[in-house]
Amino acid sequence: MPHSDQATTLPEDFQYLKTRLDQGILAITLNRPQKRNAMSVELTWEMVRLLEAVAEDDRVRVVIISGEGDGFCAGMDIKDFFDASQRGEAELRAAREAANHWRVRLLRNLPQPTIAVVHGFCFGGAFGIIEACDIVLAADDTKFALSEINFGHFPAGPVAKAISRTMTARSASYYALSGRTFDGPEAERTGIITCAVPAARLHDEANQLARELAGKDPVALRFTKESLRHVESMTWDAALDYNAAKFAELKMLQHGPGSRAESVASFLQGKTRPGLGTHRGGDDA
Repeated sequence: MPHSDQATTLPEDFQYLKTRLDQGILAITLNRPQKRNAMSVELTWEMVRLLEAVAEDDRVRVVIISGEGDGFCAGMDIKDFFDASQRGEAELRAAREAANHWRVRLLRNLPQPTIAVVHGFCFGGAFGIIEACDIVLAADDTKFALSEINFGHFPAGPVAKAISRTMTARSASYYALSGRTFDGPEAERTGIITCAVPAARLHDEANQLARELAGKDPVALRFTKESLRHVESMTWDAALDYNAAKFAELKMLQHGPGSRAESVASFLQGKTRPGLGTHRGGDDA
């Protein structure tokens, strides 16, 4: 699919992904609807190429990931990743590592904010995708399932880490051990998604949020992501030192409208109030 913006660095020759770059918002759609958007070897290598390019493309301000057709993603295409009759074992091992790499490292470490937009179904290995995104919006009628146990398997790859990091401990144990399905509101309660949205409003809500994020300072967005990711495992003193260093770097890198310096100056001059828009009148009401 052609981009709305003039693309110079993003690859376009995909079979199992659709992409559209419009006003700084890159929409990535998993495109194997006939296979319920299950991740295949080919889709994996396409995603690696794309995310490597996205990380270096300053035109991309926000990334949205969704699924084509009836649902988001049915997890891993297990046959494709383990069938040695179609590919050599070395190639399959490399593909399995790449499947982990793009979810655990490339997607998680993108400098741009990432939004997963989930509908229909989200099973197994797809939990590794949504956990790696910064924000997850899901239709309230989406079916979620950690279905590995139903096939004599267990949540492997990044999935166990993903659910232990985001879901409540009791919820992770219950759904991983039982393999039972749950819906959007329950997914929100467990912590695996940000919020459940009526299905009819899902894409409008996601696009509105993406436009809002695209209008914010990109350096501040990147530093917010980095700070949240790194301070989690730090002591309080280490976190204070880390953020002091990042603040100094922020002042050096930022400039122009939306920067911290201009926002503070505008606030001190009474022109704007952060989060509340233009200051109207002489009071604070």
